[in-house]
Formats: sequence, structure tokens, C-alpha cells
Amino acid sequence: MTSAKTESATIRVEHALRLLPDVDVLAPLRALVIASSRANTSDAPHATVGKRVLRTDRLPDAIPKAVQHFSEHLTSLFTLAISALDAERRGDLSAAVRSLLEAGGLEARIGREQSAEIWIEHALRLAESSIDRRAEIEALLAYSALDVAREAPERAARRCQRAFALAEAERLDSTAAEACLALGGIALRRGNLQGASSWYARGLELALADHSAPGRLRLGLSELATARGALDEAAEFLRLADAELREARDWAGLAAARSAMARLSAAAGRPDETIVHYREALEHAQRGARDPLVELVVRINLSRFLLESDRLVEAEDEARKAEEIAVLHNRTRKLVRLYIILGTIRGKQLDESGFVFFEKAIELSRGASPTPRLEAEAYHAYALFRRSFSGDEEEAAAYLEREEEILALVETDGAPDL
Repeated sequence: MTSAKTESATIRVEHALRLLPDVDVLAPLRALVIASSRANTSDAPHATVGKRVLRTDRLPDAIPKAVQHFSEHLTSLFTLAISALDAERRGDLSAAVRSLLEAGGLEARIGREQSAEIWIEHALRLAESSIDRRAEIEALLAYSALDVAREAPERAARRCQRAFALAEAERLDSTAAEACLALGGIALRRGNLQGASSWYARGLELALADHSAPGRLRLGLSELATARGALDEAAEFLRLADAELREARDWAGLAAARSAMARLSAAAGRPDETIVHYREALEHAQRGARDPLVELVVRINLSRFLLESDRLVEAEDEARKAEEIAVLHNRTRKLVRLYIILGTIRGKQLDESGFVFFEKAIELSRGASPTPRLEAEAYHAYALFRRSFSGDEEEAAAYLEREEEILALVETDGAPDL
């Protein structure tokens, strides 16, 4: 009897979200629906976020806490907005800009990136009218970081290059070094190793001249050396970076350093050592002012390595742990990457039903905040799945063609030469 009652109070997430209008006032409730859901045991091997279930009879008990959290968030936003108004009244535009940027950061941290962009864009417009270039630099760097998170490296690079030019002109060495770090990372992700080398080297010069902590820059240089196959050089950069980040008690940086050590071990053909370093990265990610996104990235990278090593059961276990974090913290793009991984696992297991993961990945990449690059990545993985599983060359070719169309449209955005 109890079981039947429980079942009658259960609804799938996709059905619940379809019933709730996608309006701002219901955004906290829609987030609560997703965060309160659990995997459906009957769909477990092939479940995606939409197939998760929640007990509607338990939602009323969760509402007060959800409303309280949202109220605290709104209070913080309103306080920052009023602080910006007061700063502008005093003629302190720089302080006003910083308040607006802080508000944008609060929105970004809970996954409300469209709202975060509005705050940051408003801050940038205000900063451009200020005689203090520092405010504009801060706004450009914040906007660039948001662009990187949204898989828009071309826009990120343009804004970051502007921030670097301003910081260099103002002789703000540590800020210019920060811009170099970001530009080096963008160039490295796009495969421009020479560009990454130039930016990291320039950033390190500026950081050392300003006596700033250069740990993150050395970490970037290590990643670059690993990409070039210079493993001894990479190890030396990592040794220095690890020591500097530890001294600064930069736990997120240390998690990134341990992940870099894992990739270095993988490149050297030491799989067991690779996994140990990823586990150490997870320990660092869970220390200090814990940022769930740091842990999420480490778990995705670990899951991807286990997949590449054909340790499929472990890869799926890590991917599902990461999925729980992504669902709880509204990280849609990370879910896309996880579903690509899970679909690829199913392909290696010769499980044709793995197509559901690719379909969901494509759907999510076209959501409220579209991510064309991730959509293209999902189509590419889907093509490989079809080709390896069923040998369907025609369908695989269609997906690869769709990938090329998307990437061609992205390239028209006008990427700067990094």
C-alpha cells in the first residue's frame, strides 16, 4: 500500500518542467524540481536528467528552505544594486562597476548565466564612461571568463586582449598577467601552442616583476609542455606551480595542478599513477571554500580517462557521481559532456540504447543558453557511436555533416589571431 502511494506521488522531471511555465518567478521552483529529483531505478542504466523522478508530495516541505535561499540571493543582489546606486551618487563609478560585477558573479555561480551577462554587460557600459580604466579592465576580464564558461572562446579572446592592452598601458602588471593567463588558456584549448607559449611567458614576466604569485601561469606552461610532449619540462613547471599554489593555499589551483599531474602521468603511460593524482585532485577540490564546479571538472576528466582506458564500469560510476553534482548545481553544459561520455561508454558496451544520451546532449546544448560547439561535439561522438555500433555510414555521415555546418557558423564569429 505504501509503495503504491509512493509511486502515485512520483513524476518525471521532464513532465514536471513541461507543466511549469519557464518564467522568472518560477525559476527557483524549476531548479528545486531538478535538484530534488533522484535517478529512476527502472531507467537507471540509460537515465538522463529528464527521466529522473521526484516525489511531488515532498515538494511542499522543501519549499520554505528553497524560498529562503532564493530570498537570501535576492537580498544580496538588491544590496549590491543599491550599493552601485549609492556609489554612482558619490561619483565613484569604479565602486559602482565592482558592485555590478559582484552581482553578476553571484548569478553565474548558481548557473544563471544569461542574467549574469546582463549584470556584467551593464557594468562594462558604465565602466567605459569612467576615467578609471581599472574598472573597465575588471569588467572585460569578468565578461571574458563568462564567455569561456559558455564555450565562446573567440569573444572571450577579444575582450581579454582589450583588457591586456589597457592593463599594460596603465602599468598594472599583476592584472596584465591575469589577462595573459586567460589568453594562454584560450589559445591552448584551441590548439594554438605557439600563441599559448607567448602569452604564458609574457604573463610570467609580468607576475615576477610585480612579485605576484605565478603558480597558475607555471601550471599553464606545464600543460603546454605536456601538449608538446616535453614531459620532463612539464614536470618541472608542475613542481614549481604546486609549491607556489600550496603556499598561497589555493585549493582550486592545487586541484588543477593535481589534474595536470594526472594528464602528465597518462602521457607517460602510467595509468595507476594517473588515477592516484585525480583522487588527490578531488581531495583538494573538496577543501577550503568548496566550489562544486572544481570537483565536477575533476570527476569529468577522471571519467574520460577511465573511458579511454576501457575501464568502463569505473568510468560510468564517476560520470554518474559527476551527474549528481551537475544536476544539483544546474550545470547544463557539464551534463552535455557527461552524456557524451555515457553514450560513448554504451557504444563500447555494444548497447544500442546509448543513443538516448547523445539525443539528450544535443537537446541540452540547444537549450536556453545554446552552446554550438558542444552541440557539434555531441554530433561528432554520435556519428562515431553509429559507425562503430551499427556500421551505418550514411547516418554517421549525416551527423558529421551537421557537425561541420555548426562549426562553420561558429567560425564566422571572427576569431582573433592568438
